[in-house]
Amino acid sequence: MSLQNINDRALKISSDAADLGFDWAHPVDVLDKLAEEVAEIRQALISGESVERIAEEVGDLYFALVNFNRKMHIDSSQAFEAGVKKFERRFNALRQYVEQSGCQIDQLSDKELDDIWQQVKKDEGKHGCQ
Repeated sequence: MSLQNINDRALKISSDAADLGFDWAHPVDVLDKLAEEVAEIRQALISGESVERIAEEVGDLYFALVNFNRKMHIDSSQAFEAGVKKFERRFNALRQYVEQSGCQIDQLSDKELDDIWQQVKKDEGKHGCQ
């Protein structure tokens, strides 16, 4: 099943549940659920759970995110596409910065890469390219 189809299915079932009164009162309540699911993923990782078990928790996280988007009237597909485009734009800027400095990405430490990433984000805001 495609990501779009499963997203539509998740939206339908969560909308049906909400229509019957099984829903969060406020979007911030869904954020608590998202935090809970992230904590469960973290615990599964720390505990050495199987990839299958972690994937189950990731599915719960995604479903909770679909619910947040539903509550906020956000189109999940459009939001995800915008996020991918933003990452791509920023990563290309990071790559260009690293290449202009005469380095390779794999030669830099995590801290150096994060510093460059933060600079890319800062520069992007200055130019209004968001």
